[in-house]
Amino acid sequence: MRGAHPDAGGSRFPLAAKALRGAMPSATRTRLPVVPGSADTAQASARATTRAPRNWPLFAFLILLPLQNITAGYLPNIGGGFNFLNVMFLISLFTAMAQGGKLAPNEPMNTWTAVYAIYMTLSLLIGFHFVDDPTNHFNQLKDHMVGLFVIYVVQMSVRDWNGVRLVVLATLLPLPYIAKVVWNQHRSVASTHYTDDLRISGTFALLGANEFAAFCVTVAVVLFALLLACRLSRKWKIVLMGGIGCMIVGVLYAYSRTAYISLIMGMVVVIMVWRGRLKLILPLCLAVVVLPAVLPASVVERFDSTTVEEGKRDESTELRIEYWKIAWANFLRNPVVGTGYHTFHHREINPYGRDTHNLYIRTLSEGGVLGAIALLGILIAVLRTAMREVREARTGTWRYALALGMMGAWVSMVIANLFGDRFTYYPVIAYFWAYMGLVVKARHLPPEDSAR
Repeated sequence: MRGAHPDAGGSRFPLAAKALRGAMPSATRTRLPVVPGSADTAQASARATTRAPRNWPLFAFLILLPLQNITAGYLPNIGGGFNFLNVMFLISLFTAMAQGGKLAPNEPMNTWTAVYAIYMTLSLLIGFHFVDDPTNHFNQLKDHMVGLFVIYVVQMSVRDWNGVRLVVLATLLPLPYIAKVVWNQHRSVASTHYTDDLRISGTFALLGANEFAAFCVTVAVVLFALLLACRLSRKWKIVLMGGIGCMIVGVLYAYSRTAYISLIMGMVVVIMVWRGRLKLILPLCLAVVVLPAVLPASVVERFDSTTVEEGKRDESTELRIEYWKIAWANFLRNPVVGTGYHTFHHREINPYGRDTHNLYIRTLSEGGVLGAIALLGILIAVLRTAMREVREARTGTWRYALALGMMGAWVSMVIANLFGDRFTYYPVIAYFWAYMGLVVKARHLPPEDSAR
């Protein structure tokens, strides 16, 4: 019949209609409406009503990750080097596998993560030949891999953009409690002028102030990018602003000089890479002028207390330089594979029995050139993936804003590791890898809908 649509009668003759559509050009097929009552209508309705599975154990794991004061102080210790969070990670992984979760295909980030993990395992075995008592090395590596492999579990668990938002929300939920703990700790030691007694570690009961501050920096930078570059509802904006405020409180009162610098640099990178950066030129200039005047005097004193000029260095800076010299000499003696994972603090290698307080020099000392290549490879993979997503994603989307945030967080993390280890402790780095997992998976998700 002249003027009849090719799908007319499709509900009566479904096989003929399907064959006719298959013979038509793809550009034409995509414009054809679905006839009510047809088999296609039923399939489309089924797809629309089918919800992606949610990995609820993963969300619980992410919420508990930074709350060491709770997990170490109140939850049962399993023994044998395994703790409650290790079990939660395994449950999250097995849940993702049971739900048929897949890694994002053809992603260099995933390959370099595996390469790094494999070499660290080999480095663990090498270390057995250089130190007398490597009993806790396996547990140290196990915890390191728990934080690293969050990038895999997040990819396997996220199927749509609601899943992305749920992961971000899970990382937001513990922040008010963390800020409350920080404020209570600060009030108990508050002073007008800076002393080392002011340094607090928030909820990181088993780690120090520097590690806690590094965690706060990562979260603050990523949330800042989401607030700045993503089209969001008013509720989301309020939640993000609250989260950023909680993390800035943590950074301020941890009194970590490295964290101050890395937070500033991370946010500057976010602003400079953001495609709408011209809007922030005036507010940024005002912040530079006003900020020193509104910061607590103790924070300003802490920031001003650092100098690298010989003869004027504080004791902490002086000792770190001494550790770096020892690590470099150890690397020159064992340049290819180093002395093995987690060995530098042993007195057989470092007579001070302390860490290098520099991830890169320690990696050279413990992992040699091969270890440095593995570390450099995974760091470059993070940066290249984030840059690719910023370049290819639409402005205003979650995909774009998350990638932008990871560029800033990458800069912050690289700076922080110049003066300590902010890479191997899983409470510190797991959120970094969770956000990175979202960035890796983003390009393989369906197009973003209008719901924010």
